[in-house]
Amino acid sequence: MNIKKVLIIEGVINFLLMMIKLAVGFSTYSTAILADALHSLTDIANNIVAWFAINQSEQPPDEDHQYGHKKFVPLAIFFLATLLSVVAIEVIVQAASRFGEPVLNSSIGLGVMFIVLGLNTGLTLWESFWAKKLNSTLLQADASHTFSDVLTSITVIIGWQLAARGYYWLDTVFAIAVAFIIMFLAYKLFVQSIPILVDKSLLNQAKIARTVTELPEVKSVKLVRTRNDGEANFADITIKVDLNLSLATSHELADKIEGLLATQFNIVDTTVHIEPALDEDKQTQD
Repeated sequence: MNIKKVLIIEGVINFLLMMIKLAVGFSTYSTAILADALHSLTDIANNIVAWFAINQSEQPPDEDHQYGHKKFVPLAIFFLATLLSVVAIEVIVQAASRFGEPVLNSSIGLGVMFIVLGLNTGLTLWESFWAKKLNSTLLQADASHTFSDVLTSITVIIGWQLAARGYYWLDTVFAIAVAFIIMFLAYKLFVQSIPILVDKSLLNQAKIARTVTELPEVKSVKLVRTRNDGEANFADITIKVDLNLSLATSHELADKIEGLLATQFNIVDTTVHIEPALDEDKQTQD
């Protein structure tokens, strides 16, 4: 089993769940159930985008992408968050336009919705298992999304049953509740993807500088920059060394720093720039 196979299986299940929800929603005139079906449509879209993102991220570095293609994964997560935001707004608009309209009950439909709830719960547990086993942030994000489907289904069932007993306005209220669940999920995915896409530093740069300064050959650390591509950490560091340090020794020092940062900070690629410590630098330190 690999990530792409997990996404394909999940996509097929999500399509079946969407069709079931649409059938129950149209037969009972429940806005909340139809909103949940629309949510399932975003699940399918996410599975498709995630599959292409994983496929692209597995490609090796090339002439146009010298650092590789790993950022296609957080880009896919950002796309999903944007899509969910649009869906949430659409759900609110549709719920408001159907405020107070009658909702029908259906014992068969209720049983089907409980089956949907059970399938969503099983799908969440199954995907979480493979996300941990394959160490995939994308699958973990998608599993969190699927768990929101479980919460959404519970909310939808409660709202539908109350509305079918004459409290028609509750169908709109619970549909809006579904929309806010979707919005909260979108927010979490934005928080997860945007820092990586804009190269926010995710490591303690001061601690990195202190660690490097402990090496006897390093006089000072002038600059530390770090970033993450969604899977691996990268760093650029500028250090000052003794003016008389030989080229060979400087090269060995750079290798030592690369190994040190890889071991202690899990930085897979470090660029070390070495500058001579001039008299004015020494005076500044004094």
